[in-house]
Amino acid sequence: MSVALLHYHARRRQYMAAVPFGDLVVARIQAGQKRIADGTRRTAIEPGHYLVVAPGMLLNVENHPAVDGPYRSSCLAVSRELLLQQTWPADTRPLRWTTLPPAPVIDQVFAHTELGLQQQLPQAVLAHRVRELLEVLALAGFRPQLANGLTITERVRLLMAGAPEQAWRAESIAEQLAMSVATLRRKLASESSSFRAILEEVRLTRALTLIQTTAQPLKRIAEDCGYLSPSRFATRFRMRFGTLPSELRD
Repeated sequence: MSVALLHYHARRRQYMAAVPFGDLVVARIQAGQKRIADGTRRTAIEPGHYLVVAPGMLLNVENHPAVDGPYRSSCLAVSRELLLQQTWPADTRPLRWTTLPPAPVIDQVFAHTELGLQQQLPQAVLAHRVRELLEVLALAGFRPQLANGLTITERVRLLMAGAPEQAWRAESIAEQLAMSVATLRRKLASESSSFRAILEEVRLTRALTLIQTTAQPLKRIAEDCGYLSPSRFATRFRMRFGTLPSELRD
């Protein structure tokens, strides 16, 4: 089972352009305000409310501190494989992302899942809690917009995500996917993607998460994400997200 728990804190405004969501994300805003925009729609999420985002989305994200303290949120990230195993109500329109108001049943199930991850409960117990969370989301009217099965781009991304610092080569990825390098490149091109673009996206997305959720030095984060030059890392990060890594740190 693949589900992760992340905690976000920010003492000053953070802005990140086109943040990729590779998993289903369920975020509960605890303090401050989160603002989301996708080019056609923009909304602000207040404390106690939830943001739910389907995999594959790119959203502009702003985190705004509260008047009396930092921005805080808890985030559950559920892998796409688990979503494909879930039975979703057919009469519900699939959504790319939505916001949900506070509700006792959502609050209880979210907290229950969060606590299970903090306590590192057995996988079978955690799987039950995640399924319960997905059921509650469905009852609240959220059905994620999903394609059938994983694309080649997503399969490559999953392989790289486990070790973004590794010097990945197309030959090793192609071998793991049981295809030739030429076939791999052709399939990625048909999905408007490329090997190098996926690798950089994986590395920078991982770096974004580490910057926001850990106290690791930026130089260490750059190295852990496959960038030997901190200045090159900062340049690529700013080009991708519209901000410098140091600007996201308190």
